[in-house]
Parts: sequence; C-alpha cells; structure tokens
Amino acid sequence: MNNRVDLVEKITPWRESWKVHVKVVKLWYHKNPALDPSQNLLHMVLMDEKLHKIQATIRDQLILKFSVSLNEGDVYLMTHFTVVPNTALNRVTKHRFRLLFQYNTSVVSVVSPRIPHSGLCFASIDEIDQMTKEHNFLIDFVGIITGVRKERDVASYGKLVKAVVVEVFADGKRVQCNVFGNACDLLEYDKLQKYPRSPLVVLESFKIKVIKGGVILQNVINVSRLFINSDIPESVEFLSRFSVASYGFSRLVTNDLGYLVSKVDGDYFNPKEITNIQDLHSDNGEVMDEPDWWYYTCMCGHAVVEHEDLYLCDACGSCVEHIMVKYGIQVKIQDGGCTGLFVLLDNAATKLFERTCSEAFLRIEEEFPVDPSVLAV
Repeated sequence: MNNRVDLVEKITPWRESWKVHVKVVKLWYHKNPALDPSQNLLHMVLMDEKLHKIQATIRDQLILKFSVSLNEGDVYLMTHFTVVPNTALNRVTKHRFRLLFQYNTSVVSVVSPRIPHSGLCFASIDEIDQMTKEHNFLIDFVGIITGVRKERDVASYGKLVKAVVVEVFADGKRVQCNVFGNACDLLEYDKLQKYPRSPLVVLESFKIKVIKGGVILQNVINVSRLFINSDIPESVEFLSRFSVASYGFSRLVTNDLGYLVSKVDGDYFNPKEITNIQDLHSDNGEVMDEPDWWYYTCMCGHAVVEHEDLYLCDACGSCVEHIMVKYGIQVKIQDGGCTGLFVLLDNAATKLFERTCSEAFLRIEEEFPVDPSVLAV
C-alpha cells in the first residue's frame, strides 16, 4: 500500500494519481449567469500542512455524491483528480492549476494530524496601494471600519442588489471597499453601532480594482466573504500590531449626511472640550480603582468577563476563544493644587511606552519568571 502523500505545490496535469492531505478552508456554491445560469458548481480551496493552497471544483452532476461528506474546516485525504489550468476570471489561489473531482475521486475524513491555520493570507495596504493595473487574483484583507455609506441598489444580471461603500483603516492608511449583495446585511447600521469601538472586518477573496486616482476593493458575489470582529488568531495578530494599537477608534456614529463614521485618534480634536481637574471634581467625575494595569477584551473592544474558564462578551453575546490584552494604567495627575486619578487606556499607553500591551507582557515574562499581573508597571 502506498502511504505517500503529495504536496499541493507539486501538483501538475501530468498524472491523475495524486494523493493529498488537505484542509477545506473555503467552500462555496457558484453559478455563472454570463455562461450557463443552470449549471451549479461547488468550489473549494484546499490547503496542506505547508500552507500551500489549490482550488478544487465539483461539477453539477457530482455535487450530491460529495457534498454530504465535505465540511469547511475539516481535514481529508483525497485521491484521483483531473488537473487543469487555473484560468478562471477570479482566481482564489495563485496555484497554476486546479483540481476537478471525478466519479472515482476518493474523499476520506481524517481526524489527525490537524491543520490549524485558517488559510487566510492578508495583503498589506501598501501592497494594495502599489497596484497599477487589475489582475484576476482575489486577495484577503483585514482592517478597522471607519466609515459606512449605503448606496442605491444596483442592477446585476437582471436583479437589483444592495450596495454599501465601506472605508477600512489599516496601518495608518484607508482604502475604499465596495460591497454588493447579501454581504451588505452584515453592514447594517444598528449592527455595527452596538460595538464600543469601530469593528474589525476581515475581507476574504476580494478583487482589487484600479480606478482613476486610486485603488479600491470590491467583493465578488457568491465568492467573497466578509466577517465582523472575527474570533480568529489572525484578528489578534492584527490588533496587536503597534501600527494599529497606537490608534484610538471611537464607536461608529451617524454624521449629518446619514453616514456612519468613526473618530480616529485626534482627527476630531475639539479645544473646547479641554477641562481641568477642579472642574472634574465639581462634576463628581469617577475614576477607576482597579489595581491591575491591564485587562482582557474581545475583538470588538469590549471587556470580557471570565466565568468557569470561559470568557464572555456582553456586546457580542457570545463566548470568546481568542482574547486581547489591553493597557488600563492608573496615573495620578496634579493640576493647580488639585489631584486626580486617571486611567491611561490602550492606544495612549502604547504610544507612551512605544510597545503594545502584549509586547510588554512578553518582555516581563523574559525578565521575571512570575505572573505579570502581580508586577507594577
């Protein structure tokens, strides 16, 4: 018996006897109204343990045979395919070829070893800005929503579909993103405004479009996906970057034109709001008296509550698997004979110490082999 497993990057059309150990990281049904609207196809993105990806397609007549045994996120041992050039108009992988399932294709579920990676590979905003012409590769992107504008419905293959324009912030820059179709349901104003901070958005398989004067992102209906405050390790990594954590984002609010906007750091500085400690005392202002210099939050920015080894987020109404650690440092400030106790929150503390809270934890763990929570800053 041949137990050899092939690497995805080695797959070519020269034989059909390929055997791959892969995770289904993306699965979707798609019709092409421009070609044959009656033809339904089941597409997948398969990823091996080396994180190499390839697209696979199941034709209409074989969908019932395979769809019952395929689940997104599960790992399988697959054999026997036809390998063809990857020449689709919208390519979700950069592999030169893609797989076509045949009647004799074998799909066996595998419990272990696991492939924990989500399969997302984020393009940077600098890479997007440098695009000078459109190409058919779809990209993944992550950022903070700083603006949302509803547009009139637009026509698509004889139907009217919703349209929303989103402004997304990453690493000090902003990019426009046009969203069409059912994905707009996730961008309803009331859903986005419930979070204490502008929500994080993950854009999966979006198209880069080069327009006069710039570059925008746009979804491909039935292919692209959009996730709000996604509870995945990649979200933690993004929010933990100094180039993101050093910015402060307000809750999304409605402006005079009816759009949702977020205040980012000092963009909306108002000198009339400056006050002194004496005025704060006369207003009976409250200050936090928690001894810890850090706290845990959900991806949405809301503090989480620990309950029997679970972390609960009231804003999201769910258990949180991947949590963030944020600064919450008490400082005593004197002003004209008055003294006040304030809390230095995450973005301000990140700028002051020139490192994120997670980086501070790592440094303390290296220098002191004890629980960082018992140490003073």
